[in-house]
Amino acid sequence: MKYTLLITAALIVLAWPLAAQPVAEFVLEKLPEFINSPYAEITPVISRDGRTLFFTRVAYPEFCRYLFLDSIDLHEKFPPERYERILRNIYSELERKPVSSPAASSFNQDVWIAESDSAFTFYLLQHPGPPLNNALPNSITCITPDPNAFYCINQFSPKGDMTRGFSIIRRTDSIWHFPKPIEVAEYYTMTSEVNLTMSFDGKVLILSATRHDSQDMDLYVCFKEGENKWSRPRHLGPIINTRSRETTPFLSEDNRTLFFSSNRWESLGGNDIFMSKRLDDTWQNWSEPQRIVEPINSRADDSQPYFNMTSGYLYFTSTRDGNSDIFRVRIAPPQPTELTLRGRILHRKTYQPVTEAVVRYGAEDNPSNTLSAPGGFFSLKIPKGVTFTLTPEKIGLAGTPTTVFFPWDHYYFQEYQWIDLWMDSLEVGSKIELAPIYFKQSLPVILESSYSELERLADLLQNNPTLAIRIEGHTDNVGRPEDLQRLSEQRAQAIRDFLIARGIAPERVEGVGFGASYPVNDNSTEELRAQNRRVEIRITRI
Repeated sequence: MKYTLLITAALIVLAWPLAAQPVAEFVLEKLPEFINSPYAEITPVISRDGRTLFFTRVAYPEFCRYLFLDSIDLHEKFPPERYERILRNIYSELERKPVSSPAASSFNQDVWIAESDSAFTFYLLQHPGPPLNNALPNSITCITPDPNAFYCINQFSPKGDMTRGFSIIRRTDSIWHFPKPIEVAEYYTMTSEVNLTMSFDGKVLILSATRHDSQDMDLYVCFKEGENKWSRPRHLGPIINTRSRETTPFLSEDNRTLFFSSNRWESLGGNDIFMSKRLDDTWQNWSEPQRIVEPINSRADDSQPYFNMTSGYLYFTSTRDGNSDIFRVRIAPPQPTELTLRGRILHRKTYQPVTEAVVRYGAEDNPSNTLSAPGGFFSLKIPKGVTFTLTPEKIGLAGTPTTVFFPWDHYYFQEYQWIDLWMDSLEVGSKIELAPIYFKQSLPVILESSYSELERLADLLQNNPTLAIRIEGHTDNVGRPEDLQRLSEQRAQAIRDFLIARGIAPERVEGVGFGASYPVNDNSTEELRAQNRRVEIRITRI
């Protein structure tokens, strides 16, 4: 109860007082000169812990000149004059008008990274090279529940082509990996300007774009439909969207407070930052947007809000000093959004720590990160409000997946939480524990949300080449026995086909169905029936 009251107080500070408090209550801070250069700085994006700032610098002369086309880095292959001519042609096509100096173009955009200390004082600046940056427009738009994955603008092919849209880019330690495209159904926009934000739990996108049902640039909502797949953009309605421009959305941690920028009639001049509260789950009903008070808003362009609850700072950009710079102001008490999770990896029979193991972890539908566990012990940060899956891995052993979820509106009396993860020896007849595998209702079609868990099973088989398994399909008791038997067989076969497609030899994978013959309970409630709709993996040979 105590923590709920604290959260409520923080959200009150976030909401209407921003539109009514006296100016003196907010202290505006312009970020230091090594971040705010003589060039334009835009799109501030903050890590969950508040200590890393990603932003985009525009028209900087020393931009990343890596230009990959038809499997060749043109910057390395051609002399400077020819490379410059190629770049002018590309930028002229992007701007739809002749460009004499690519370096001075607004499409010359690179991502920069600033690090801060525990007091959120920035001290270090990095300018990464490829694949995060290249000679084309680059910008990180939002973080994701995965601490090592980010959404960025544009889509890039391994051959060097660029198309409109968005990509997901991951990093391992300080190494960035080539971005992969995300899919938004029926995605298009009529202008080059686009913005994107993701909800704290990774299930909702808010998109700013110009589409056929837009009045100008409008805000849209997309819902997650699978790994890196999103629904068709849905207009947020006339309360949020007007005949003016609505851009640069940010959805706060409560999943209801929406910040955005607009040049609607209430603005002091140019773009101002507004705030609205979602009133129900339709995403169509919103409170009347309120313009945030001065000194956050000014008579210049103020936009690109990004609120970080851990630090309590609202970051945004403003042209009040003649150029686009990044500012921040503390609008709420700091509220950490992550918990430290400490644990150990144990062998189920001996209760001894398993050394030289790793933990695969990440958001529930895509646990793609790995963490070493020296001596069988590990520590990592888990965001509140996001379901995480953790699975211990070591060649010769099978790990049991465990999910953790820390509600963001609860009070936690310790700075860290403790968990034990379990591993079993690979023995004939024993089960390989998997997170639940989900199928389309009444069909043998695996949902994409289960692909990552089946990829883990494929990795286990690849790492243990003498292992053979039997996939056992089970159902509840609702339906004709012959139909349930057939469905269980088809689902087991679907998993077998998945593994074979990943390179596992067919003779190592057997698929059988048992229908409703072996329930784990009496099927008396829907919750119990759901437990009976399962797939089990047993070892048949080592």
